[in-house]
Amino acid sequence: MNQRLHTLAALLISGALLTVHTDGWAQDKNPEVAKRIKKADAFLAAKDYKQAIPVYLELDKLIPNDPANHYALGLCYTQAGEPQKGLPYLKSAIESKSQDVPNKVHFWYGKSLHLSGKFDDAIAALNNFRQSDNNVELVTEAAKLVQQCNVAKALTSKPEDVFIQSVDAINTPSTEYGPVISADESVLIYTTIKKNTTPGTSSVKEYEDVMITHKNGSQWGPSQSVGIPVPVANGVRSNIGSVGLSPDGQKLLVYIGTTANSADIYSSVLQGDKWGAPAKLGREVNSTYQENSASFTPDEKVVYFASNRPGGLGGLDIYKAEKQADGSWGAPVNLGPTVNSKYDEEAPFIHPDKKTLYFTSNGPNSMGGTDIFKAVNDKGKWTTPTNVGAPVNSVYNDSYFALSADGKKGYFSSDRPGGKGGSDIYFLGIPEELGVVALTLMKGRILAGEPAKAVKTTIKVVDKLTNEVIKGVYNPNAKTGDYLIIFPPNRQYDMIIEAEGFKPYLVNIHVPNQDYFYELYQEIVLLPVMKDGKVVGQGIAVKNAFEDVDKGKAKSNNDNVYALMGKILTAEDSLALGALLESVYSDPTDVSAVTKNETAAEAKYMYNDASGKMQATKVGNETVYTMAALDTKAAQAAANAKKEVITQSTVLKPNQVYIVYFDTDKADLKADAKPELDKVFEFLKKNPTYGVKIAGHTDNSGTPDRNLAISDSRAKAVVGYLVGKGIVAKRANAKGYGQTEPLNDNANEEEKKKNRRVEITFVEMTQGNLSSN
Repeated sequence: MNQRLHTLAALLISGALLTVHTDGWAQDKNPEVAKRIKKADAFLAAKDYKQAIPVYLELDKLIPNDPANHYALGLCYTQAGEPQKGLPYLKSAIESKSQDVPNKVHFWYGKSLHLSGKFDDAIAALNNFRQSDNNVELVTEAAKLVQQCNVAKALTSKPEDVFIQSVDAINTPSTEYGPVISADESVLIYTTIKKNTTPGTSSVKEYEDVMITHKNGSQWGPSQSVGIPVPVANGVRSNIGSVGLSPDGQKLLVYIGTTANSADIYSSVLQGDKWGAPAKLGREVNSTYQENSASFTPDEKVVYFASNRPGGLGGLDIYKAEKQADGSWGAPVNLGPTVNSKYDEEAPFIHPDKKTLYFTSNGPNSMGGTDIFKAVNDKGKWTTPTNVGAPVNSVYNDSYFALSADGKKGYFSSDRPGGKGGSDIYFLGIPEELGVVALTLMKGRILAGEPAKAVKTTIKVVDKLTNEVIKGVYNPNAKTGDYLIIFPPNRQYDMIIEAEGFKPYLVNIHVPNQDYFYELYQEIVLLPVMKDGKVVGQGIAVKNAFEDVDKGKAKSNNDNVYALMGKILTAEDSLALGALLESVYSDPTDVSAVTKNETAAEAKYMYNDASGKMQATKVGNETVYTMAALDTKAAQAAANAKKEVITQSTVLKPNQVYIVYFDTDKADLKADAKPELDKVFEFLKKNPTYGVKIAGHTDNSGTPDRNLAISDSRAKAVVGYLVGKGIVAKRANAKGYGQTEPLNDNANEEEKKKNRRVEITFVEMTQGNLSSN
């Protein structure tokens, strides 16, 4: 087993600590006894305590109440995670006062009491050992255990009000550890130990594999290997373990190495549904020593990692490195004595809030073994780490903690008793009052075309206060279009969205100064606008997942979510979306867009910029050209100013449907239609924030295909008339419905006459429902 994740799993100070041989045993002439002694010794030397126990039990029958054998049994039970079974054997060995029992039996008796939760008795036994032994190494360890007993007493007396449960869907009788999750807790990746069945690597009995599972509703689905290729050299397969995951679940950090001091950190990027080949993080992060764990900030500007390189405070220390302008990592900085110690600090996890750091330590402030600690960066300085307490931590090895963006759900690994075997992964549920995180998580999908599908998309997010890109590039998943972005409170952002084959969109995002967590899910579909078989513009549709996107993607119907949407989708927000696309254009061109609102949960937008030109936006030192951002505040003000005029109009009202009629099998405008269409034109001219939706219809004469074609031509005739009068094409959209939407039964000519029509509906372009479908 790779020991990087269990630095004190065995709590062995040296090989001498395992010695249980006595001269009496060595000289035993009974061949059965000698045979079992040899077998037991082999298991003990290999630290295979569970295998050693039954052999020592057999010896206990052959040589009953042998003090040395009882000592060995007690030690093995303690190390195998069954200390209560070991206590009577260790006590028996102590009470025998036999010279065959080394004085270190007091150490193991104290350790067994500690693991059994008998802290006062453990302190007494350990202090007794400290006073009676001159082994500096063991006495130092005993002193640390006494401190840990006192910590455990204090923390178990006031346990945290949290919920802990084994993740049975992924735990096995083997070993699972190193859980990492996406910010929205939809993806869980972890490491497991498997039996080796690979030809040519028979010297390796077990190996690590990285597994992935996706959440299906409230349950985790089947796990499968992520499939990252791992080097095999001279019949030895490298170890690999999961150590970090980007908030959107698309960049995985792994540990790869054949020995403890050849371990390095690699990254693998999700390409569709396949993980790419691992790439080293670089020489500033990796060294010739051990780097066994790492974690990115959500903007990937900073990486925290653990290393035992020279120059630290001792053992493994936590460092951070910042990304440079050229994409490389800068010189690592040790987090210093506030966080690090002479013991091992590792398994860093930086929360998406970018200031809360969780890590593992085996120092004296733990309850025993390794514990999970928390430190907060306050104005550039780290607070004194605090033990997260019981029942998250135990007297066993608790490590590799990961927390969801909302601060309410955590995952960690532990080898505490009661699991399925070895180390298991546990879920942590945190009450809202204990886990408030002031962040906004926006996720969803970006699709394009008809039918809608994922296309190549990149994302850029610009801090409007500093006019700087806050993260290099967001890349929605190439196969699914999924994206995820985390925003801190009280900030404003420009997001530039570009998908292959579409002009870029500029989106204004306003995150309120909330002191709570929100999670939004939205689906964006980019659509070409077609007229007469040609693309004349482009539209964008935004769907609210809480109502009409796959329910498995939506988190809740909480009114607070809608309240936040109301705040983020303020009058200045063109779209409440979380993906912007990086694109620089040197030759801006005309663009157009459309809007629609088929249901309360869907909105499609068109731009009210009359010229239809691209607009230039300065981002740092570069100029980005995008479609004009929707100024819904200005549009709404204009609409409100016009409403009184509109309401008083005796000619046209925006909340009514206006109709022009056609002759049988004709798409030509009749003479009496043109005066009515002139009124539509005058209204649009005076109300630039409005557009029109034009729907063509027929009666049931003729074939359905023929009628569909006629209805489409009728709608286009109306659009052509308005465009000819000076209305830009993007403000009018047409579609034919054939005979599918009659107003009556077509029972006679009078009824058929009413069905040969075009319906005209006014729509506010920045909030309306204008669309060609």
